[in-house]
Amino acid sequence: MSETTLSELELYAFASTSAQFHLTPHEFDVDLDGTVYVSTPIERNALALGAEAAKSALELKLPPTCDLVRHLLAASLTGEATSITLRIARRGTWGDYWWVSGTRWMGRVLGVEVADDGARVRCESAQVSLKRIGLRRLYSRTCSHVLYSAACGASPITASAIVSNSTGRSVDLDGGVPGSVSGGLAGGWLQTPEGARHMIVNDYGGGVELLYPVAIEAGTEVLLTVGCDHSTATCESRFGNLENFGGFPFIPTKNPFSGTPIF
Repeated sequence: MSETTLSELELYAFASTSAQFHLTPHEFDVDLDGTVYVSTPIERNALALGAEAAKSALELKLPPTCDLVRHLLAASLTGEATSITLRIARRGTWGDYWWVSGTRWMGRVLGVEVADDGARVRCESAQVSLKRIGLRRLYSRTCSHVLYSAACGASPITASAIVSNSTGRSVDLDGGVPGSVSGGLAGGWLQTPEGARHMIVNDYGGGVELLYPVAIEAGTEVLLTVGCDHSTATCESRFGNLENFGGFPFIPTKNPFSGTPIF
């Protein structure tokens, strides 16, 4: 639908500590008081109407190559939160400008899943977030700390490399994966000179496999950061950080909650 025939628009604003994105699902960019909302193919679920409308969950579908998707995937590694506000804009009296008539939905991004047909972004309402019980410590054998966070305390293990070629999710490195990080990059990330971080799911002799396709020019110097599987063995052998291990590896396998009839 053309700009001249529309009387109402949807405007999406995503904000985090390191970046902001302004998008609109319509076929044209929208300039609102100097802020440009970029035209992007966005699909969303139907939001409930009535008293519970503000509590409805929001699910979006975007192109997997969208800059916002890349940012959300990188933010999932660092724990950086991203808020989202869906506003409604209406055409001015004379039809020559747009103005915000109200806010349709507010909340935060819970996660993003990338598939061949698109990226699905799950969002939670601000009202639901405020009423949720606070986070509690996980009772699990594996460590619950975010790698390299203050609670983890491990020192990052990194190495630089030069990209020789990138195809889809595979990034080949000149001279292969550096020996100091070889075999330990799963769960870590590749960082470009611009600061973008891309999660690594596997490393092989000649390069690394990323979580999602990324186009990186040959000759680009990247920083590879080692990952962790959150086990005691890796915590000790790779990082020498067992004193800060955040799991409970000695949970007994036989307990009242395991289904044993007689304990």
